Amino acid sequence: MTQTFYATHPLKQAILLALTGLCAGYAISAQAQNHTINDTQAINDNTDTQNAALQHTKFDPIVVTATRSNKYLSETPIPVQVLDKNKLKQNHAQTLKQALELLPNVYLAQLRGKTGYEVRMQGLSGDQVLVLIDGLPVSASTSSSFNIAQYLNTQVEQIEVIQGAASAQYGSSAMGGVINIITKPISDTHASITAELGTNTSQNPSDKKFDNNYSFVEGSVEGALSDDKRLKARLSGAYRDDKGLSVDNEAWPRLKDATEQKQVQAKISFTPDINEVNTANPNSRYWLEAGYYEEEDSSRFNYVARNGAVQAQQRDEDIKRKRVSAGGETKIFAGNAEGYKLSGSALYENYDSQSHNTASGKVSDVRDFDLTTNLAQLQLDFPLIYSGENQWHAPQLGLKYQKDKLDQKIDGVSEFITDKVDRDVLEAYVQDDWALSDNTELVAGVRYQDDSDFGSHFAPKLALKHDYYDANNRKHVFRASVGQGYRVPNLKERYYLFDHSRYGYKVMGSPDLKPEESISYQLGYQTQLNDKVGVSVNGFYNDVKNLIQTDNNHPVMDGGIKVFSYDNVDKAETYGGDIGVDWQLNDKAMLNLGYGYLHTKNKTTGGDLTYSPEHKVTANVQYQVTDKLQFIQQVRYESKQLTDTAASSYSPHWWGLDSRFNYTASPNLDLYMAINNLLDEQRSASDANDQRPIDNRQWLVGASYHW
Repeated sequence: MTQTFYATHPLKQAILLALTGLCAGYAISAQAQNHTINDTQAINDNTDTQNAALQHTKFDPIVVTATRSNKYLSETPIPVQVLDKNKLKQNHAQTLKQALELLPNVYLAQLRGKTGYEVRMQGLSGDQVLVLIDGLPVSASTSSSFNIAQYLNTQVEQIEVIQGAASAQYGSSAMGGVINIITKPISDTHASITAELGTNTSQNPSDKKFDNNYSFVEGSVEGALSDDKRLKARLSGAYRDDKGLSVDNEAWPRLKDATEQKQVQAKISFTPDINEVNTANPNSRYWLEAGYYEEEDSSRFNYVARNGAVQAQQRDEDIKRKRVSAGGETKIFAGNAEGYKLSGSALYENYDSQSHNTASGKVSDVRDFDLTTNLAQLQLDFPLIYSGENQWHAPQLGLKYQKDKLDQKIDGVSEFITDKVDRDVLEAYVQDDWALSDNTELVAGVRYQDDSDFGSHFAPKLALKHDYYDANNRKHVFRASVGQGYRVPNLKERYYLFDHSRYGYKVMGSPDLKPEESISYQLGYQTQLNDKVGVSVNGFYNDVKNLIQTDNNHPVMDGGIKVFSYDNVDKAETYGGDIGVDWQLNDKAMLNLGYGYLHTKNKTTGGDLTYSPEHKVTANVQYQVTDKLQFIQQVRYESKQLTDTAASSYSPHWWGLDSRFNYTASPNLDLYMAINNLLDEQRSASDANDQRPIDNRQWLVGASYHW
């Protein structure tokens, strides 16, 4: 059954009216505006010769995620949030989780039954958010949701986030949005080392207040391997050790798991035609990268048996991720001065997890999870096709093949209901970036997917951007989009057999599941009120059907054992918006304010969706005390959130305050310190529904040396 774009919700109507109204009125608007601003921009790699009259803000990096082509942030038809390397460094964001905490409309939730966190956007869970590294997917640590605490930000240039359905650009799993981690290009000669130590005082498991309960070390070295600088290489590594938290060191349970992480990455790049003329934009470039990640987690808890007995247990998990990728791009000149751009990449990734429980000195439930992904993709960007004065098309074609294979055993016995657990997917997409005028741009795209289990599926998307200049030559940017999202059931949801008969239940996968589908509507506005204040406003509406969940209300009885199964049990809608303000208070102070509103509704039950706070507020003040000393104050607020529908249980609202100090001791040495969770607001160890921050107040010091 296909969904219709017919809209009854007011926000849907407003977005569709904006799309049609902007399309109809762009010509009138273009004739009425005679303002020109002499500034040069890059539409994408094919538009170097475009002469545009568009004003760029102070922070206007080139992004790639919104249209799969290079554009200035201010010129994308789809809103993109960017966390650049400077913001990550200033806020000591060493993991992807710590980076995403800086965004006002991104929500984090702890993974159920595992160490780590998932990201939630626009009311949709981590199952529906796609995480990429340089445009290549990262295997989900639970076969559905990626654990965002597992990526260490060692070589990140910027993190790009788009919200709402992006299946037309990126396929399945992008119903809620996409997070794309863009790594740094390899420089000629550079090396760095960073180290930091932290303590959680009274909650250190060592029972020593000034013990280094947290430590982080990362280093890298890179440079040219050839005199002509065509061949470059980089080697980087990071180590992170968090010993966890203990509210009562005399008791067995720990509030927070202990985690030890290791990450090593090696990359080689080759630019065959680099010279003094085309250093910034060579005709060809190629790269090869290999990465290895290792993690050890340890959880301590009390287990209450069916007979009421309390038993001290420990769960240990060893994780290994091996990742090899290669790719490149080249320009093909076939009678056209601008040329075609052909790019491609390939990926091999293996994620292996071994876990076991220990009770009374005995090891039980040894589980081995193994997920392998093979992927290859190609993309062809056409040169601009001019269709009139200030009008052009930038077509784009792409192909992608992906094969996933999953194996999971417990005590050597398969936990799947069939021996063959894999899937093959072939996808093709086409997109046209169409400049209707100097100030109006339309992006239309569609993706076709042929799944080995689910057959064919189409996902279209339409996005529009219009720039309006008022009498004061101030630029106002309007954006609107509508698109379809979908997610194919993952292998675990289809074939999993979680046998806990001794505890009175089983959870079974369902091979007959249908893909989740959504229609996503987005509307945005952005402007500079003056030289010091910028404002952005965004709204969204998502209509979702065939949500996959475990049907807890209708178990099947099998000899006294409750058998639960995955099923397409729910329909839902989510809507809301966010407001962002960037205010340069004076020459030394910058204020970033953000507010996010989220409303969710389970159409099946009439209640809210779980883990979806209605309100979120962030405020970040950066104050340059002296030329060398910087002070950053980060404030966060989240309203209460539903955690259990059946019991109507809620997690309370909370406030967070982080204080950070950065000091430039010399051109090569940076020192910093932080007091994280200064208000010491923390979840209750005795309340399973409490989702407030798990960490108490933490004191941290660090240093970074680079040369």
